[in-house]
Amino acid sequence: MAAINLRDRDGLHGRLEYVRCPVLWLHGANDALSPVVSAEEEIRLFKNSPDARLAVVKDGQHVLSYSHPQDVERAVAELVAKYHRN
Repeated sequence: MAAINLRDRDGLHGRLEYVRCPVLWLHGANDALSPVVSAEEEIRLFKNSPDARLAVVKDGQHVLSYSHPQDVERAVAELVAKYHRN
């Protein structure tokens, strides 16, 4: 429901064109609430991001930080390392 509100009520889709930073979308392969195909469609909406990518976590559930915390930590650390500037 929160995602639907963000998208529809709060107009998130209408603002995605202004996102100009890297986007990493982590999605559980076994997410019972939101199928991977939805994430595949949504990530394409970040047209002005220099690097918008979807990473599907094998056996992942809806709340990846709970079901696969190591995968989330690794993915975020890799993203930060890739774009971190001293």
